[in-house]
Amino acid sequence: MSRTDIVVTTIFEPAWLEGYLDNLKTYGRVDDVVIRIVADKKTPKSVFDAAGAASKSGFNIDCPSLEDQELYLKSLGVRSGFIPWNTDNRRNIGFLRALESGADTLISIDDDNYCLPNSDFVGSHHAAGSLLGSEVEVEYAQGGAWFNICSRLNAQVNDSFFARGYPYAARNKSSQALTTELPEGVGSTRISVNAGLWIDDPDVDAMSRLVQGPRVSSAQSAAVVLAPETWSPINTQNTALIREAIPAYYYVRMGYPIQGMKIGRFGDILSGYFLQKCAKHLGHAVRIGGPVAEHRRSPHNLFKDLYHELAGMVVIEDVLPWLQEVKLEGSNYSEAYASLADQLSSQAGKFSGFIWDDGGRDFLSETAECMQDWLAVVDRIG
Repeated sequence: MSRTDIVVTTIFEPAWLEGYLDNLKTYGRVDDVVIRIVADKKTPKSVFDAAGAASKSGFNIDCPSLEDQELYLKSLGVRSGFIPWNTDNRRNIGFLRALESGADTLISIDDDNYCLPNSDFVGSHHAAGSLLGSEVEVEYAQGGAWFNICSRLNAQVNDSFFARGYPYAARNKSSQALTTELPEGVGSTRISVNAGLWIDDPDVDAMSRLVQGPRVSSAQSAAVVLAPETWSPINTQNTALIREAIPAYYYVRMGYPIQGMKIGRFGDILSGYFLQKCAKHLGHAVRIGGPVAEHRRSPHNLFKDLYHELAGMVVIEDVLPWLQEVKLEGSNYSEAYASLADQLSSQAGKFSGFIWDDGGRDFLSETAECMQDWLAVVDRIG
């Protein structure tokens, strides 16, 4: 029986947990799923209480205390400050624990993603690891460099809206892929990443929320698989990947000062693009579709979000064209990710212009160094 680990970080009340527990029970997945809750210094006591109660009820819950987290990182030889407190970067601890414990599938969620009761959440994510030809209802996105995953969502706005991290330079019809039937010869392609969708408040950037404010009522049922030349943002909300890909899914550290701003809210976007690059290099596919989660977004100041996102927007506008063209080496995810880290380190100093002259190049250099440190920890786990 395969093992699936669900990883979440949280600083809010554990309102999300009950729905996932009910779903595991309904679909007979209690014994083969571990929920890993990575608490932070702002996490309320109620989270630990709810985790303890769930464990007593027979669920597999891993919710290490703050002290246990530090001892765990120390046991792996992780340098102090590598995974900073009070950041989304803490979910890396859950990723490492999932890898170390032998999880076959990793699912990353946010604490404002609520599980829908009428679908097998974990079972749907087991599309990661399957072959493309095993899909019953699937379309193929090809013929363009970018696919807008929000085109699969039914919302109240008439204009197109795009997922957070979708480059602004590609928000035109000429850059966008079209969906077709599966072409011949791709059925044996392995799906290594499965990105679920959302209803209610989709994962768009702060600018889109301020201007458009989309609200989603439903998502199209057919899944979409990206062709090798086609890209899309992949976040850490409702996203699954195979065990072999975990070494390439380091959550990029945020908070670096760039052009008077501090880059934020793009750690998952960068990690998703880096993972996607490695998957494409290895001939694996990315699937987008089910399961669908309800995104009851936690309280945010949209202007503050926009302030933190601006630097990230500019970074990816310049980095993505390079990322799409760079050639990787390696026959597995660790080797491909190491190749990417080395080339990112070499490329960092070559960017110039707005933001790059004031922190941008140093941010990429630090990111490449962290990617290499991450791989060292992964190697120690074995």
